[in-house]
Amino acid sequence: MTTATTEVLISGAGPTGLFLALWLTRLGVRVRVADPRSGPVRETRAIAVQARTLEFYDQLGLGEEALARGRHFDRLNLFVRGDLRGAVRFRGIGDDLTPHPYLYILTQDQNEEMLAQHLAALGVRVDWETEVTGFTGDEGGVTATLEREGRVETVRASYIAGCDGARSLVRHVVGVPLSGGTYEQRFYVADVELGGKVREGDVNLVLSGDDFLAFFPMPEPRRHRVVGQLPPGTPEDATFDLVRPRIEADGLARVGQLHWFSTYRVHHRVADHFRAGRAFVLGDAAHVHTPVGGQGMNTGLGDAANLAWKLAGVLRGGNAELLDTYEPERRPFAVSLVNTTDRVFTGVVGHGAAARAFRLGVVPTLLPVLARFGAVRRLLFLTISQTRLHYPDSPLSVGHAGKVRGGDRLPWVPHRGGSNFDALKSLSWQVHAYGGADPELLAWCERWGVPLHVFPYGAAARRAGLEPCAAYLVRPDGYVGLAAPRLEVRALDAYAARWLTREVQASPAPVPVLAH
Repeated sequence: MTTATTEVLISGAGPTGLFLALWLTRLGVRVRVADPRSGPVRETRAIAVQARTLEFYDQLGLGEEALARGRHFDRLNLFVRGDLRGAVRFRGIGDDLTPHPYLYILTQDQNEEMLAQHLAALGVRVDWETEVTGFTGDEGGVTATLEREGRVETVRASYIAGCDGARSLVRHVVGVPLSGGTYEQRFYVADVELGGKVREGDVNLVLSGDDFLAFFPMPEPRRHRVVGQLPPGTPEDATFDLVRPRIEADGLARVGQLHWFSTYRVHHRVADHFRAGRAFVLGDAAHVHTPVGGQGMNTGLGDAANLAWKLAGVLRGGNAELLDTYEPERRPFAVSLVNTTDRVFTGVVGHGAAARAFRLGVVPTLLPVLARFGAVRRLLFLTISQTRLHYPDSPLSVGHAGKVRGGDRLPWVPHRGGSNFDALKSLSWQVHAYGGADPELLAWCERWGVPLHVFPYGAAARRAGLEPCAAYLVRPDGYVGLAAPRLEVRALDAYAARWLTREVQASPAPVPVLAH
């Protein structure tokens, strides 16, 4: 038996665990990542990354590589009994909201490979074929046991993060239930090459009397992810041959090569708590729901982005209360997401006359009408892209200036040569001002060692609801912590004294005004 120490032990090396490890490592935190698998997944599994995830990738310097690996799509087509009945186009609807105004296909295996490579480049290698088998906690940290090929290692860490899926050992050890239920229906997922009426490069939703199909474009041409419902009474060992006729019904698709096929049940569950002492749960360990909306992997990555900088701040001497904000910020979103997808999914896949009427009557009638309204398409994009997610009730969220409130995602403001999001790559607290800054604000930033970025106040800033010459104290994850229309040094001091790390407070450095 050997012993080792680290600052954060991460159980699970899926996208959430790898992303958490990468962000922490970039902040100088020592991490250890263990996973019982032999390496990153080879199946496509989750397939979409949303705009908010791509913004996080940009912060870590992964954005260009992510965009080189996947493909965009901006249209959803609705077929009913083989006939095209409507479409929703997203092109142009989010051009002023995000540098990524589209929906994007980047599969789970691609995400894991990219994240693991960047983590290895920073000197951190995942302990594959290594399982966290248990741990105990005390006031100073956690002591965990890791097993690999019969060898046992004891690891002492300040914190443990459970990124280990729906059957999370970390969640089980701390006794936190994953509350919710499981749909009675069984579903299948297939990765295939297709021809036929299915439109290449678009998402295609197909409804019929007792069935639904969803076709998602994959990064490779003519390759699609197909999600469908298995007929009642289907044996547990069902093969692709059983569902192939359903996919090819009404001449909608012609199946070519099959790359992957699996059956599964869909759960709708959320952990009762996301934190227990020095243990945290993220991703599928904290919430599971239908994969059809393309939200699951993205929500786990959002969990990691939220927790990473907080762990780093506390480990570097910050207020331990910072970690208390993880659950109240992330769990309400998970609950809302599960409830929303549950209602929509039940309407689409349910049995009975009401569900049939919803599939064949309500959806085909309303979708073409609603799709004509830009406000509806914009709201749909904001929701799917997760750029609408905000934390208004968090203790970290204070004040408002213009239309921007504490807890809002920092609005994206492009300017000549870049945007205000470029400053977020520092992964640090920072102050933004638009159209000028009070000299006292520069003095405050110098005293606290916080960078000050001053941007022009033009049409883009005005549309975003930013107020000229106001101060926006921005968190490391790109959300506004404090928004102040007028300089109030006492309020800024009180906020910084509570939430900024002691390391920053103890060693302030001169910080220039950066005009963009």
